[in-house]
Amino acid sequence: MFCRALRFVSALFCLCLALNARTPRPLARVMILTPDRKVIDVAKYRGHTVVLVIFSTECADCIKTLDIMNRLEKDYSQQGLQVIGAAGDDRAKFLLQPFVNRYRPLFPVGYLDKAGIIKLADVPKDVRPIAPIVLFIDRWGMVREQYYGDHPIFKDAEKSLRALTMGMLKVTPVGTSKPPAPGQ
Repeated sequence: MFCRALRFVSALFCLCLALNARTPRPLARVMILTPDRKVIDVAKYRGHTVVLVIFSTECADCIKTLDIMNRLEKDYSQQGLQVIGAAGDDRAKFLLQPFVNRYRPLFPVGYLDKAGIIKLADVPKDVRPIAPIVLFIDRWGMVREQYYGDHPIFKDAEKSLRALTMGMLKVTPVGTSKPPAPGQ
């Protein structure tokens, strides 16, 4: 019985890994729109460690993740962390402002359409990922890690996301001693 359960968990873990987008990869250039018709250009945060959360405004796990991201933004922004949120609901354009008013994220939040999510998160067209989708982007604009909401890291999300964020703040590419200046 134990072996069968272990095989099932192993198979599930392998499936989760197979569904994740390829990393590392350069961040796709996608503009995130805000409810007040401004644009969030993730590329302008080059030189910062970015955690980008694609979420649904109606998802309890997404709200929990955004709450964690608020704490991480507060704790690590002085060390170069920038959190960005992007709602991916079908009606995100209309749902986002009331969501922002209610939950008051400490970081920029906008919305994406399906094509933007597919391009930004490198989601295969035949896969429907579980929200939230969390991308860890290094100071050079490379997506180093990406997780869908059904990944095991979300079992202990606070601890896992904090550890991943702290690790990303220390990342340097091979042959480089210091990160680029913000905006370069």
